[in-house]
Parts: sequence; structure tokens; C-alpha cells
Amino acid sequence: MDFKILLLILCISFTAVQGFIPPCCIATAPIMRGMLRRVEKFTIQKMNGRCDINALVVYVNGRRLCAPVKQKKLLKRLKPTLKEQETV
Repeated sequence: MDFKILLLILCISFTAVQGFIPPCCIATAPIMRGMLRRVEKFTIQKMNGRCDINALVVYVNGRRLCAPVKQKKLLKRLKPTLKEQETV
């Protein structure tokens, strides 16, 4: 009986931990200037243990888009007051 309870607790904790993995960009595509002018916030995804590629993650109208990191320079030129958001 104790083994079944332990197994249940392990299953519940495993599924709870899986929900905290942040979504990663798996591919990037250049974003046009008009779209970059409407960016609300952005973060930089770094290639570490969780994600496979470096990417500029921008949020436009509540949508999350993945762009190449080299577009950060253009974004900063188009929207100089925009600050990078901290990643969790």
C-alpha cells in the first residue's frame, strides 16, 4: 500500500515540475520593420541546457515571435526607449 502512495506522489510531482519549463524557440525568422515598430517587449533566449538556439523573442499584440538575435540592433534603433525584459 505504501508503495502505491509513493508512486502516486512521484507522478504528481513529476507532472507539476513539467509545467514550469519555459517554451523555447526552435527556429527563427526575420521580422519586418513594420512589425518591429509594434513590439511591446522583448527578451533574449540564450542557448543553454533548456533551449537549443539563441533567439530574440519579441511580443507583438500578445503574440510571441522568434527572430534572429542580430535583429536586436535594428529593434533598438527603431524603438530606443524599449527595455529588455528579464527572463524567469
